[in-house]
Formats: sequence, C-alpha cells, structure tokens
Amino acid sequence: MNELQIAGVHGIRQGASATTESLSMRWQTTVDAAVAGSRHAAAAGPVRLTVPSYQGVYPQTATRYFRLGPHEADGASVPSVDEEEEGFILDALAAYSPAAVAAEDDAPTAGHALGESRFTPRIRRRAHAVDRVTGKGVTDRLLWLVREAHGYLRQEETATALRSGIRDALTATGARMVIAHSLGSVILYDMLSRGEVPLADDGGTGVTTVVTCGSPLSWLCVRKGVHRPGAPLSVPAGVEWTNLHSPNDVVNKGAGLSHLAVGVTDVVAHNGGVARAHDVHRYLDKEAVVACAARARNPSRRQP
Repeated sequence: MNELQIAGVHGIRQGASATTESLSMRWQTTVDAAVAGSRHAAAAGPVRLTVPSYQGVYPQTATRYFRLGPHEADGASVPSVDEEEEGFILDALAAYSPAAVAAEDDAPTAGHALGESRFTPRIRRRAHAVDRVTGKGVTDRLLWLVREAHGYLRQEETATALRSGIRDALTATGARMVIAHSLGSVILYDMLSRGEVPLADDGGTGVTTVVTCGSPLSWLCVRKGVHRPGAPLSVPAGVEWTNLHSPNDVVNKGAGLSHLAVGVTDVVAHNGGVARAHDVHRYLDKEAVVACAARARNPSRRQP
C-alpha cells in the first residue's frame, strides 16, 4: 500500500533547531504511534508526514525568545514593540477577553511583573487585566503567539515567503491531508482563502482533508488578509475540515470553531492540564486524526 502523504503546518516557538527534517520526524513518530494503536489503522494505512519549517523566514521578535534564555538571541538586537505593533497587541488581547478592557488598572505599577522592557506600559496593563479576568499566567502564554501572529499578518514579505515554502511542500508531496497547529491554522486558512492550496481534482493528487488543532482562529479571524469580517469561516467545496480543540488550551480559548464556521466538525481533544494542552503532539496522537487519514485515503468513507 502506498504511503498517504500528509503535510503539516507548524505553530510558532519551535527554536533554531526546528528544521523540516526534525519537525517531520517528530510529527511522524507521534502519528505513526497513533495509527498503530487505532481501530482505523488498516484503513489509514502507512502515512508520510512532511512539515516544512518556516523559521528561516520568520522575524526575530522579542517574544519569540521570551522564555528561551539569552543564548537564543541577543536581546539588544531584537526590536522593541513599535506603535503599530502595540495597537495590534492591544486589539488582540481585547478580542481574546473583552471583559479585560473594562477591568484594566490604570495604576503605574499594573503589570510590572511582566518584567519585559520591550512591552509598553499599555500592553503590561492590558495583559495584567487579562490575567485577572481569565486566569493567572494566561497572557504569559498568549503574548508570544500574538506578537508572532503580528509578524505574519502585518508583514507581507514574511507572509509571502512563508506561504510559498508551504505551497512548494504541498505541491512536491502531493499531500491529500494537511494538519495545521496553532498559528499554522491561521496560515493554512489564509492560503485556502487565497487559493494557494492545491486541491484534488477528479481523484488526482491534492488536498481533500484539513485538520486544524489548537487554533486561534476564533479570535484572530478578523485580522487583515485572513478573513472578511461578518462572514462565516469556510473552506473550499470538496475539502473536509475537522477542528480539534482542547478545553484547557488557552490558545483556542477552550472552544471549537463551529459557532463561527460552516462545514467544520469540532472534536474535543482531552490533552490534560493547561501546561500541556496546547502541545501539538497531544493533538496528533488522537484517534480523530487517524480517522481523518482513513477518510483522506478512502474518499467513500468521508463524512456527508
């Protein structure tokens, strides 16, 4: 039996060693184990994962190295947040937790615990308010995502190069299924909206199956270049879309996308506590992923 080609679109914060080879190997190991233990193993058959790395074209933001230590980046060479990016971060945090805006503390010391000089006082105050409303430590997990989302959504040169690399991998592998994690789901959705994903035609090679997991689309979907405000999220006709979300994943706000999207099937992924809920491998090892692979290989098994 031929291998089913699956492409991955990874999230952020992968580190300097996140090459295409290393990412593909790690995702492959997890999915292989999931297939081996699944009741859908025979239908899914052997799979081949390719996860193109986009770290080489991504901007070196301060938040990208927030927890990785000084050996990962020269702090003096990393740009601080400018006025435009500050506005983006404030808007994103407000969209994540509207109640936090009203709960902001105007005291000069509010949010000082962030301890990051690159974050402006306004960002620190809003982040402090989000923590107060949604739970301690939430913004520590959100700020790196928001700033890297800005790097994609507001820097067209970066976004174009990134999408080009992913599109090349889809074309080269003839992938029928794509798994997109975290910010990767925003990138994939953008590519689908732009018509940059090769789709299957008359049974030929091309994408028929999309799996998003840990997706922030519920609060980033209105951003420039990704989605038209007021319309439901959707994927092209003929593409089956499954979205895995974890109740404890702060990135997907503990909820799915079916209230915002048409044609999506939400699946709850029980990934454990907050500390590990967003881990891509906690999503990849789920039975639902193997079931999607089985349907990608056998179109007659696809959901109506």
